[in-house]
Amino acid sequence: MINQIRADFYRQRHSFGMMLLLVCTVALGIWSTWSKTTIGISTGGPEYSHRLLEITNGTWTVKTGMQLGADSATTLIYLYIAVFVIVIGCEYSQHTLKNTLTSGISRIQFILGKYVTILADILLLTLCYFISILATGLALGRKPGATWAVLCRDTATMTVSVGFCISVIISLGIVLLVLTQSTVLPAVLIVVWPILIGLLVTNLNWKWLKYLDFVGFAEQIAIGTLKVYQAWIYTGVSLGVVLASVIGSALILSRKEI
Repeated sequence: MINQIRADFYRQRHSFGMMLLLVCTVALGIWSTWSKTTIGISTGGPEYSHRLLEITNGTWTVKTGMQLGADSATTLIYLYIAVFVIVIGCEYSQHTLKNTLTSGISRIQFILGKYVTILADILLLTLCYFISILATGLALGRKPGATWAVLCRDTATMTVSVGFCISVIISLGIVLLVLTQSTVLPAVLIVVWPILIGLLVTNLNWKWLKYLDFVGFAEQIAIGTLKVYQAWIYTGVSLGVVLASVIGSALILSRKEI
């Protein structure tokens, strides 16, 4: 599995697509900070929306820009589909899956290795995104809005929360990819998941569904509207979904013709 991860990272270092993705991610952070605009759909709930409006109408600081940058998490999902395609989707589109699986790696190691690679990629890209927001805010002469210790802590917290929550949704896409052997349906699922869950929670009033709103989880952490007991439930559900996706994908793969 380690060799597979190393091979994936080596391939990505020489991939024009990954470089372009990095440029787009940083550009999104710079543009949203410079224009004081959030891009994407907020799914954090009424309390989150109210708090977001308060922050938006207040004085823009570097800290404010970072908080509102987390509100663009749904847009980051659209960009990070490229990671999904480059890391694991290409195994199907380029027909290299058989060679990979016959090299001595087990199905569970293959899926877990791919997820770890995707998670690492997303965390690094998200870190670059928030650093670009921080740097742009400072370059524009805005006040920090907090001490450097707090800004560094918030950067780390937002990077991990946004990055991990997006990876949870992508783990569901991996299941669908293994099941259908096509990147189209998984890409559609990854894109519509935050919107679909938000609509179901609002229209059907099924409160328990909000714990499947992984983007809303990250957004609420960034703004500070998430209660402690809710954070534990969200975390447990997210980890459970990743575990089930990895094991489920491996089981499906073991029963399919390569």
